[in-house]
Amino acid sequence: MNISRSILFLALASITQGVTAGEPEDSIPEPTMFVQQAAQTGLTEIEAAKIALARSQDPGIRSFAQRMVKDHGQSNLELATLATEKGIAAPTRLDAEHQAMLDDITSKTGRDFDRSYSEHMHMGHTKAVALFEAAANSADPAVSGFAKKTLPTLREHKQLAEKLPGASIKGSPAGGH
Repeated sequence: MNISRSILFLALASITQGVTAGEPEDSIPEPTMFVQQAAQTGLTEIEAAKIALARSQDPGIRSFAQRMVKDHGQSNLELATLATEKGIAAPTRLDAEHQAMLDDITSKTGRDFDRSYSEHMHMGHTKAVALFEAAANSADPAVSGFAKKTLPTLREHKQLAEKLPGASIKGSPAGGH
């Protein structure tokens, strides 16, 4: 149980490193990198939410998961349009790291599942907000506009995720901030 939680935390930590890639935390991602990372994030949120809808009995988690499918589905469509306009190939499948996180969540049941899903949502949205905040400062008006439009929803998701059972990670703020 502790090993799988450690794997999840390490995988999520690697997302942060992928976002910053050795650059200052507030660096502005290039449009291609932003599209790829935002697409992976959105796809992961939807797939994790589908798993939560199938496995969780907690009404709060189920409600949150339904919202994730709806909101991230819409955002992913808008991101796909942006990517097409920019000539950027947005991923349509999860990469190995994101799939490993989903596999870890899927391996759990009951309260362990709810706790793992909640932790993932809390940390994932913390990282997504940071990515979109950086992209909001992009010199590319389409990227900046999309990020600014999406940020309020992501911030709301983060607040909702913080209230899910098990979302609080004791002793270490999510994202290392």
